[in-house]
Amino acid sequence: MTPAAPAETAMPLLEVRDLAHYYRQPDGSARLALSLNRLSAGRGEALAVVGPSGSGKTTFLHILAALIRPTEGDVAFDGQNLREMGRSGAAWRAASVGYVFQDVNLLPDFGLLENLMIAAEISGLSSGSASERAVSLLGRLGLADKTRNRPCRLSLGERQRAAVARAVLHSPPMVLADEPTASLDADNSRTVMSLLLELCVESQSLLIVATHDESVKKKLPRLVALEKPENTWHRGTPQ
Repeated sequence: MTPAAPAETAMPLLEVRDLAHYYRQPDGSARLALSLNRLSAGRGEALAVVGPSGSGKTTFLHILAALIRPTEGDVAFDGQNLREMGRSGAAWRAASVGYVFQDVNLLPDFGLLENLMIAAEISGLSSGSASERAVSLLGRLGLADKTRNRPCRLSLGERQRAAVARAVLHSPPMVLADEPTASLDADNSRTVMSLLLELCVESQSLLIVATHDESVKKKLPRLVALEKPENTWHRGTPQ
């Protein structure tokens, strides 16, 4: 009898190898801000990025979103090297990434539903399907009666929930959240994280959360621990 062929291993959605990022200083030297040797993750996984202040958590999320290019190493998403994107990075980010910023970043001159619809247009969703999903998400997040409110008329917890809705609206393959509970009380923190996890599971998105919050760490099955670089300097920025 011919032995059965081994099952193929699914390619990870995200692969990080030998990652390092330096920031140039005013005197021309460069300071190491982030170092991570290896990471791989697939659709539907949920990871917490942890570490002390200055360990590069936000820098790491910015690299994953192709907002900045790493100084060294490679980040591959669905087989595509983010370092090689160039001008296509913005279009890729709009379609593939949902980002919950630490400071929320809702547009102040637009109502809540308008904020989501603008994000939907940028990500390429049709207005009909986007409107239906936006209204549904806002309802599930307890914001059904706030759709016309501008951010200044929302509480901090409401703005954070709105930011979650905006990030998952287009069901992106990867959702990044930077300290999504940092300014929230315990009840709002539980609400935001439970809904973020639930919505990502539904769309099988890879969820990566940078956090100091111990309660958030306990909710996420995988931890990525970053260490604060110990005064690693160079005379010039590494190539």
